[in-house]
Amino acid sequence: MDNESLLSFGRRDFLKYALLAAQALTLPSLHGCAIPKKNVPAIDDATFLIKNANLVDVTSGLTVENSWLLVENGTIAAMGTGNIKNNYRGMVFDLQNRFLIPGLIDAHCHATASPVFSMRMTDLPNHARQQKQNFVSAVESGITTIRDMGAFPVLLKRFIRDIEKGNMPGPRVVYCNSILNVMGSHPEIPPSDINFFALPASLFIGMIMNNFKNTKEMEECLEENARGASFIKLTLDNRTIFCKKNKAIPVYSKEQLDIIFNFAGKNGLPVVGHHHFKFGFDRAMAYPFHSIEHLIADRILSDDDVLRMAKNNVAIVPTMTVAQSYLMEEAFDNIPPPYATPDVMDELHVRKNYFGHEAFQHCDPVLHKQNLAALKYYKTIGRDNLWEHKKFLVDPDVYFGMMMNGYANLKKMNQAGILIGCGIDAGMPFCYFGGNYREYEILQRNGFTNIEILRCATISNAKILRLEDKIGSLETGKYADMVVLDKNPLEDIRALRSPCLVFKQGDPMYSAINLQENGIMGRQPAKNT
Repeated sequence: MDNESLLSFGRRDFLKYALLAAQALTLPSLHGCAIPKKNVPAIDDATFLIKNANLVDVTSGLTVENSWLLVENGTIAAMGTGNIKNNYRGMVFDLQNRFLIPGLIDAHCHATASPVFSMRMTDLPNHARQQKQNFVSAVESGITTIRDMGAFPVLLKRFIRDIEKGNMPGPRVVYCNSILNVMGSHPEIPPSDINFFALPASLFIGMIMNNFKNTKEMEECLEENARGASFIKLTLDNRTIFCKKNKAIPVYSKEQLDIIFNFAGKNGLPVVGHHHFKFGFDRAMAYPFHSIEHLIADRILSDDDVLRMAKNNVAIVPTMTVAQSYLMEEAFDNIPPPYATPDVMDELHVRKNYFGHEAFQHCDPVLHKQNLAALKYYKTIGRDNLWEHKKFLVDPDVYFGMMMNGYANLKKMNQAGILIGCGIDAGMPFCYFGGNYREYEILQRNGFTNIEILRCATISNAKILRLEDKIGSLETGKYADMVVLDKNPLEDIRALRSPCLVFKQGDPMYSAINLQENGIMGRQPAKNT
């Protein structure tokens, strides 16, 4: 899934919405008004002390008891255990033996997407609020950095400015601007099939995908799209993910890929690739890709495939939550026997529970109900007729295959020492911001240990973002991105569901409790701690 147009839409209305959204987001009621941080009072101190922490060291896998950290100007200036030796006076956060982990990182999301299958013009305020809430929900779930994998660039930069100005809490954002894709390739719904508002809407908010028509146009897009970007995003498959009779979609020519990688090398930009099928995997292995996104659906990789990936130092962000979310059992009267494995049936149970409960907290209830209602089209219209009726729901066979083969492929990759990151494709329907714990828990069910999961979401993600010198672990000189938990995630991964306190670069972003009333935040008198 690579952008918010990926799965659905009666989206002839979509760009009408986008154009109006671009205008509506300039209104104080939808865009300009500040969103306050929850339970976080104003703090002017550039220096503060954290003490009485059980620090989880993601590098060693150990919990360091009775730890302290001194934060200065957003970075960790000093750290140790026991009593701090100097005569510190100032702001103190007494964690009272709670657990301290690095800020979590989401390595695959679409922050400006509105996560729905179809749009109604009457729901414009809901969509505008949801886009803004995506950023807030991320940081309130402990995520201090995100990698946006395809955005409305103008809109994304507007939100980034709001976050940097303190108008709303939100994570640090690493982005690619738009996806550099061939017209008709994934996701293959052309703007002309949406409506004539495409061009004016793009002037307000940009477009999530480039949809270039030829090599010359690609080169123009490549130069423009790289401005301010930290990486280049491609889509690699030759086969659709939608329910349609013609499964083939166009791909980049060798000449185009050569041009892209030459440009990327000269500009120091890593190239990442969406793939769902073995064809896309093989293409990625033939070029110096930095990472590949998602898992393949059509087979289990051979040992040689996995070793080649490891040798090429290609990382992966598997987004198993996508596979779980799109186990579209609604398309069948009964689950086909080949799919009814114990692992798949377990994931279907978890999916059903999430859709009926937490999803309503993570997404505007009106929008989530619309997503649930869209699933009826598998039966009322029929899978073979969805594309013609412009109901762009995904082919359930793809995602049942991804879940079944993905479990095995991911285990092989982990055993081979491949760098594995973490993200849920947040911004897609049913993959809502605030629900990243779903990925952590799927990884646990797939046999990952708790420390392996925590590394995926912190230091491994930092390496994938090429920011490991600044984030991903709690070390002197790194940004003070920190999450406080009531329980030890090395013992219970579900502890990551409920952050107690979140800092981004030393700035408290969110607290689940009143810090002053609970004695966590206060001032230290001039004496040894």
